Amino acid sequence: MKTIRLMTLFGSVASMILVSSPSWAETPNYLKVKQAEVEWENKSKGKVLDVEIETSAAVPMDGKAGAFGYGALTDGTNNVLILVTHLPIQDSTHVDPKSGFHAHVLDLKKPTAACDGATLEVDLENSGNNTGFDANYTWSIKGTKIKIEGVPVTDLGDAGVENLVSFTIKPVLDAQQNPTNLCVTVAEQI
Repeated sequence: MKTIRLMTLFGSVASMILVSSPSWAETPNYLKVKQAEVEWENKSKGKVLDVEIETSAAVPMDGKAGAFGYGALTDGTNNVLILVTHLPIQDSTHVDPKSGFHAHVLDLKKPTAACDGATLEVDLENSGNNTGFDANYTWSIKGTKIKIEGVPVTDLGDAGVENLVSFTIKPVLDAQQNPTNLCVTVAEQI
């Protein structure tokens, strides 16, 4: 059994629970998603999204595990909500100084030649124009439990969550060590 999806509606709250079994032996256990829950709630300021993910091993919080993260694909590859770490690249004013984790809403695209072999590539130009790119969403990581809470669905183009993913990132840097491309390889998709 790869994935079980359960959708429930309770008044103004909708939730989707996803359960997944790990698929790749070579995928680090912290990128293997055991289960996830997505909830939409109507708040006084509009509809918000909450995401909870449980991994098969504790998420490394020392900033030394490389560039990786977790994401909610909302409108195909547009308006994607991610929680990511990719030290030493600084592209957010809300980075946790120890772990490097921070949240973004960004757009992805088909990989260019610079990202040959990757699943997707970050559309740097369109992502930088997104109002949710440098958002200060509430998030936490405690062992195997990841939460991102209170994300306005308007930041996500009012789209629903289609898939949850874990991924790695490979930056392509110029001579000044600035990223020219961010190559995304999906580790697991549910």
